[in-house]
Amino acid sequence: MKRFEHAGLILGSHFQPIYSLAHRRTVGVEALLRAEQNQLPLSPAEAFYAMVSPERRHGLDLAVSQAHVQHFAALEHSHPHWLFLNVDAASLSRPERAMALANTIREAGLQPGNVVLEVLEHVLEVDEALIEGVNLLKKAGFLIAIDDFGVGHSNLDRVCQLEPDLVKFDKDLLRSAVSQPRTRNLLSRLVRLMHEIGALVVEEGIETENDVLVALESGCDLVQGYYVARPSASPDADDIITKRLDSRWDELMVRDLLKRKITRRQIELARQAFVQSAISLMQGTPFDQAATPMLAMPDVIRCFLLDSEGRQIGRNLNSRHNTIASSLKFAPLADTTGAVWSRRAYFQHAIDQPGVLYMSEPYLSMTDTRSCVTLSMAIEIDEAMHVLCADVLAPRVHSSHG
Repeated sequence: MKRFEHAGLILGSHFQPIYSLAHRRTVGVEALLRAEQNQLPLSPAEAFYAMVSPERRHGLDLAVSQAHVQHFAALEHSHPHWLFLNVDAASLSRPERAMALANTIREAGLQPGNVVLEVLEHVLEVDEALIEGVNLLKKAGFLIAIDDFGVGHSNLDRVCQLEPDLVKFDKDLLRSAVSQPRTRNLLSRLVRLMHEIGALVVEEGIETENDVLVALESGCDLVQGYYVARPSASPDADDIITKRLDSRWDELMVRDLLKRKITRRQIELARQAFVQSAISLMQGTPFDQAATPMLAMPDVIRCFLLDSEGRQIGRNLNSRHNTIASSLKFAPLADTTGAVWSRRAYFQHAIDQPGVLYMSEPYLSMTDTRSCVTLSMAIEIDEAMHVLCADVLAPRVHSSHG
């Protein structure tokens, strides 16, 4: 590998594969600086810290980018690859610096469309100069990634302002998701949010089998970490990486199949009881008696009745076996008599299709903050349209990583 020198530093490159779960192959590599001074290794932070002024840091940034590009060109790829380059925010904060970076990469022999420029999210101070620099690089054909999203004071507003092509989630976000079910759900929602913004998601820090499973479940696009492949001057080939990940993929498929079977059985029993309660109501049975079949189901939390405008009639009928000890904490929200649920999907779908049973997507119940789905159906009671509703605990399967 060719040696590069700058300001007394020897600049080397290691590359860590970034792998597409859908394509089952490496689609890019992140270039990681391996610097030496006086034959002693320096971390990237130490190397840049030695450059005391923004101008010197920018000069080092250009030299490092040039070294990485030329080292990357020496690698063999069977498919097109992106080169992910970490760049100092100072290199983007002025248009002339941004263009100097673009020219350095081009002159080193790489087209902009093959390069993803990574900027640390928590060091960004988004102002007009930075936005101008980023936009110049985008127009030149470079892709932009925000790195370490989720660490410190992460700000969605910064993501929206810069409109990155990719967002790399911080490894601590993954660590938290592996150990905490709520964070695991949040991780999936954050992935969907980034997709809505228009960015692909890279999950970093994949170091264990459980990390792989959580990443797969989250719906992220790309993964990176020691379990996938370690950084190296000659990174692992796809046949090695894919074999390593396939066993985790197979495990997830088996678990998802089990989850679907449990979900279908659980929901089908609730649907049967729901229809039985709806028929009783239409036949004139009082609500508290008609709801008995539903409330006897082990996963049903509560039943409630709405008028044709979505206003709740009377109180919730709560299941005794699904009362939670923390319910007192949410006492101010417990009485829903007269509450208006007309904006909820379970009301709108039911009222649009009377007699058709609807099941909502899982959501957080406002009454006790549990994850649930709501079954609903518009039925006629005493010649007036009503909507019968039942909250059911969202199906869960115990996994090996929680």
